[in-house]
Amino acid sequence: MRYRDLIQFDPIESVIQLREADDKQEARHLVQTYVISDRMADLFVNLVFPQLQIDRPVDNKGVLIVGNYGTGKSHLMSVISALAEHGDLAESLTNEQVKEAAQTINGRFHVVRVEIGSVTRSLRDILLEELEEMLAEWDVDYTFPTGDQITNNKDSIIAAVAAFQQVYPDQGILLVVDELLDYLRTREERDLILDLGFLRELGEVAALTPFRFLGGLQETLFDNPRFAFVAQQLRRVRDRFEQVRIAREDIAYVVAHRLLRKNDQQLAQITDHLRQFAPLYNRLAERLDEFARLFPIHPAYIETFEQVYVAEKREVLKTFSLAIRGLLDKEVPTDQPGLISYDHSWDILRGNPSMRSLDGVAEVIDKSNLLEGRIDHAYTKKHLLPVARRIIHALSVHRLTTDSIRTPVGA
Repeated sequence: MRYRDLIQFDPIESVIQLREADDKQEARHLVQTYVISDRMADLFVNLVFPQLQIDRPVDNKGVLIVGNYGTGKSHLMSVISALAEHGDLAESLTNEQVKEAAQTINGRFHVVRVEIGSVTRSLRDILLEELEEMLAEWDVDYTFPTGDQITNNKDSIIAAVAAFQQVYPDQGILLVVDELLDYLRTREERDLILDLGFLRELGEVAALTPFRFLGGLQETLFDNPRFAFVAQQLRRVRDRFEQVRIAREDIAYVVAHRLLRKNDQQLAQITDHLRQFAPLYNRLAERLDEFARLFPIHPAYIETFEQVYVAEKREVLKTFSLAIRGLLDKEVPTDQPGLISYDHSWDILRGNPSMRSLDGVAEVIDKSNLLEGRIDHAYTKKHLLPVARRIIHALSVHRLTTDSIRTPVGA
């Protein structure tokens, strides 16, 4: 029996760009293909939509989507912005609860989508220029004053929204910005303080006018040690934003219900296959249903991927897709579970030349290669060499799950 007989493989290998949702047909496809876990559905219903809606004035805040590369952050942001822009796309949602709750924002916004690249301009100049260009495209006549002519940015944004509502009285403006953290990392201290101040103002405007801000971050901004030197400014920003984190259970749900879908018969076959190994692995026995749903991905692969600190390179769903593609036509082994765990990612990590420039990674790679070489030349039980190599690779990945490779791990 081959792996392809047990799964309905739907690879996720392309990188979604936020601006793809500018096209309505592409936006519809993004909404149709977005898989919503129970946890994410709860966040949609009780956090995202209530903060974005403009019909019931409350203490609205900005919303930040936190998710690493390849976890579906840009896809999620595209879906939210597409629902806000087009009133008929909610019917394409796969979750009935979210579909019903989305009525509060469906088609209620004109949307500005911004992806910030490698630039040196201030956050204010970038976003207000993009907003001004879109206002002109919407036939709204408004020009933002320059930063040296005003005492705060809120008044000018409120005035811009007022001009917008003269043309579109029942609509709001949704400003969506992706790759925000990459941009903020490049800023010097004085510039960063100004950028954070503007970010706070964007969050404050949401409580005063039908203007909403949705930002995308690769990791949390507020508890990030890289920004400890502006902790006071971050506390003020935090008060005006809600965070939506893409968690491991959301990723696991996508793996089980899109990447590796299975019908009842396939699930039964997988469960029977795994059950024979349950006496050998305690966790397998305890989590048999979860192992079957994710088969052939080991649940620990997802859990460990989330912890690897070389965060910029963690394209988890793409990595899984490539791993499964190479496995489809292979026979499922009868003498072992046949699972792919996080040792698989070691060859990907060490095969990327840019990895060696990251703090501590080169040393882990060198030590791992040294240990693997000794095993290859001195280990006498040759039939166990593949298992020994997998253990080394797994330990090497595990070593990168702490902020410093000097931090003790294990018992």
